[in-house]
Amino acid sequence: MPQFIYSAKTQDARKIRDIEEANTRQELIGKLRARGLFIISIKEVKEKKGAGGGAGFLRRRRGKRNSLKLYDLTFFARNLATTLSSGVTLLRSLEILSFQTESAKLEKILRECAKRIKEGLSLGEAIGKYPKVFSSLWRGIVEVGEASGNLPFVLEKLADYLEMRIEFERKIKSAMIYPSLLMIVAVVVVFVFFRVILPKFIELFDNFGVDLPLATQIVFGIGKFVNTYFFLLLAGFIAAVAGLVYFMRSQETRPLWDKIRLKIPLLGPFHFYACLERLTSTVYILLDSGLPLVYTLEVAAHGIGNIRLEKSILHVKEKVREGSSLSDEFRNLNIFPLLISEMAKIGEETGTMPQVFEKISIHYRKELTTRVERLIAAFEPIMIMVMGLLIGGLVVSLFLPMFRISQLGGGGM
Repeated sequence: MPQFIYSAKTQDARKIRDIEEANTRQELIGKLRARGLFIISIKEVKEKKGAGGGAGFLRRRRGKRNSLKLYDLTFFARNLATTLSSGVTLLRSLEILSFQTESAKLEKILRECAKRIKEGLSLGEAIGKYPKVFSSLWRGIVEVGEASGNLPFVLEKLADYLEMRIEFERKIKSAMIYPSLLMIVAVVVVFVFFRVILPKFIELFDNFGVDLPLATQIVFGIGKFVNTYFFLLLAGFIAAVAGLVYFMRSQETRPLWDKIRLKIPLLGPFHFYACLERLTSTVYILLDSGLPLVYTLEVAAHGIGNIRLEKSILHVKEKVREGSSLSDEFRNLNIFPLLISEMAKIGEETGTMPQVFEKISIHYRKELTTRVERLIAAFEPIMIMVMGLLIGGLVVSLFLPMFRISQLGGGGM
C-alpha cells in the first residue's frame, strides 16, 4: 500500500507531520478531514529500486551523515515534544523522527529505541542503553516527564537548554578562530623555514667559508638537527600527543588530570568556571522540570566534566539525603564560590530554587564568556609579539653572515 508524508494543522493551530498508508491520495484526504485536521501538504513516498521502501528512499535522498552532533539531539528533543503534544504516539513519533534526522547514527538509535519500547521498556530505559549519546541529563529529564505524564513540556525545556548550549559553544569557537589561525601560521612558517629555506643558506655560507656569528651558528645547528632527525621528531611529537590524550581520557589517570587542570595557570580558572556553568545550568533545568533535589545533584554531578568536582557534588548529595541543607553543604566544601551557597540559601528560604539556579547559571555563562574574551584579547598581542621576535630573529641570523660576505667582497676590491 502506498505511503504518504503529510503536514497538517489541528484545530488549535498545532502543526503535525506524519507518514500514513492509504490506497489513494483522496482516501488519505478523507481520513485527515474526518479527524478535523487542516491539510497543508501531502506527498507520496515513491519506492525506488534498491531503496528498500519509503524509509530507504528518504534516507538516500537526504544524504545522511554518519556523525552525531549536538544539533541532531536538539532537533530530536524539539520535534519529539512537538509530535507528542500533537497527539502522535511515542512509537510513531520515533519512526517519523528517524526519517527526518540528518544523522544515520541517530536514525539507527531511534529505530532501536522504538524496538525496545515495543518490548516493554520506557523511553528513559531505552535511551539509557546509549549513555555515550544520551547524557545523564537526558535520562533524568525523560524519566521526570514520563513519571509526571508531561513529557512534551520537559522535552521543550531540554530543547531550549540544548539550543542555548549550541549558541554558547558557537560563540566560544568563533572567538578561538583567530588565535588558532595565528598558531597554525607560526608553525607553518617555522616548518618551511627549517625544511626549505635554511638548508639553502647553509650550503651558501659553507661555499663562502665565512665565520658565522654565534646566533647564526645556533640557528644552523637547530636546522641541521631538525632536518637530520625530522621523522624521529615527528614520531616523538605524535607519541607525546597520543600519550597526553590517553592521560586525559584513561579511567586510571583521569582523576589526576582533572586535579591538575584545575591548577593550570590561565586555563585552570576557565575550566573551573565552565564546570560551574554546567553544574548550575543542569541543576536549574532538572529542578524546574520537577526532579527531586537529591536525584538532581546526582545527575548534575555525572555531567559536570571533572571527577574531583563530581565527587564533591556526590558528597553534597549524600549529606542532603541525610537531611542537611544544600547551602550549608556547599559552604562547608570550601571549593565552590560563596555565591552558590548564598544564592542556594535564598532559594531554600523562598522556595524558588529553580529560578535561583537559573540566575546563577546565567551569571557564570557571562563570566565564562568574559574570561574567554579576555584570554583571547591577551593572547593575540602576545602571539603576534612572539611570532615577530621568532621570525625577526631568524631573519637577522641569516643576514648577519651576508653583511660579513659583503664586507669581505668590498675589501677584496
